[in-house]
Amino acid sequence: MRCCLRWFAILFLVSINADCQHPEAADIAIYSDSGTWDESVKATEKMFQWMGYTVALVDAGHINKEGLANFRIICIPGGDMYQYAQDLSSDGKENIRSFVRGGGSYIGICGGAYFAASRVVWRGEELQIASLNLFYGIADGPHDVIIPYPDYGMCKTQIVNSVHPITESLPDMLWILYYWGPVLLPSDTTDLTILGRYDAIGHPAMMSLEYGEGRVFLIGTHPEIEEDSERDGVEFADELDDKGSDWDLVKKAVLWCLKK
Repeated sequence: MRCCLRWFAILFLVSINADCQHPEAADIAIYSDSGTWDESVKATEKMFQWMGYTVALVDAGHINKEGLANFRIICIPGGDMYQYAQDLSSDGKENIRSFVRGGGSYIGICGGAYFAASRVVWRGEELQIASLNLFYGIADGPHDVIIPYPDYGMCKTQIVNSVHPITESLPDMLWILYYWGPVLLPSDTTDLTILGRYDAIGHPAMMSLEYGEGRVFLIGTHPEIEEDSERDGVEFADELDDKGSDWDLVKKAVLWCLKK
């Protein structure tokens, strides 16, 4: 009996592993592996499900070997961009670029926004990592003038483009959680639109751009975290005042990414 139970447990664990390594097709893939911030992964999953999209969690092994053909959007959430660069192989990074270039979309939140830049600066030092190079420029942070490191807090983001589909009809100013995120400093603004700037520093906080046939949305803050609501499934920063949800902003970004 003990032997049977042991083998059942082993088969159950193997089954879970197989599901993690080979996720079913879904609208949106969320990167979830070493270095990702658990709260960001959980809240992002809840946010996309609230929008009505199907979601799958994918790890580095899946992206490196299988690519992203079963999905419409890849979202890389908050976390350690240095670890992302280590775990995603050169093939994996090219699989992401090829996916977007061919008509897929990329959403990068905080660590995922750092990872999308051609150059990454962390606390004044340029990291020697192989990033995605989805946009030519620097992702640089965190900045004490926004929120002193290593703290987190709500920051003002000025909406500077009121005609883009992502930001039209939004208020002129949003309050969004800042947790060590980058300013986004493009070297080439071709096919790129600055959507918002950090009020405290004046540098870009979010942008959209075309990449081949695909689209990219990057944001240095954490719109997935709902500070005054339980619907994000996490308790992080619940002591802060959200001053309104940011999920509608991301919903508009998803619709733009999907060309709807």
